[in-house]
Amino acid sequence: MKNKNIVLDLDGVIADISSSIDEYIAGTGVKEHYDYTHWLTSDNDDKEAMKLFNDPLFWKNLKPYEDAWHQVNKWFSEGIDVHIVTARRCEAAVQNTSPWLDGWRIATLEPVFTGIHQKYEVIKDINPQFVVEDNPNEVKILIDNGVNAFLRKQWYNEPYWETLPTIETLYDIDWN
Repeated sequence: MKNKNIVLDLDGVIADISSSIDEYIAGTGVKEHYDYTHWLTSDNDDKEAMKLFNDPLFWKNLKPYEDAWHQVNKWFSEGIDVHIVTARRCEAAVQNTSPWLDGWRIATLEPVFTGIHQKYEVIKDINPQFVVEDNPNEVKILIDNGVNAFLRKQWYNEPYWETLPTIETLYDIDWN
């Protein structure tokens, strides 16, 4: 019998965090075309990032990617256990994660919170068929440890599109 576990990251895979950060930056006048890659791919204490990530409204107002909403709910309805393993660490983010998933009616198991570059420790116990992640560093760690992992294309991970298994949308994954 086929293992019916999959793992998805939340921000950048299911939730469109990049568009919301773009809107925030445009509203603050911080910098035009500000490169906030480090906000999403490393453990940092950037003042502007911490200000935003500690705002509960930011997390409440995120929108899901359309393909993610459809595909996650399809997989879940087919009896696949969809695990969310996320590196959300600010209290506002953690507190708003389950209500956000419920509010958008995204069917998953209860999310698991971990630090950046610590996801493998949780994921190895889940033993998923595959993982989808937007952080290339996490994908590398997973692949190096024998986990089938895909990088979801985002502007901030473009340098890795040719070197890591990469998908445009969750529809690109052939489950069967």
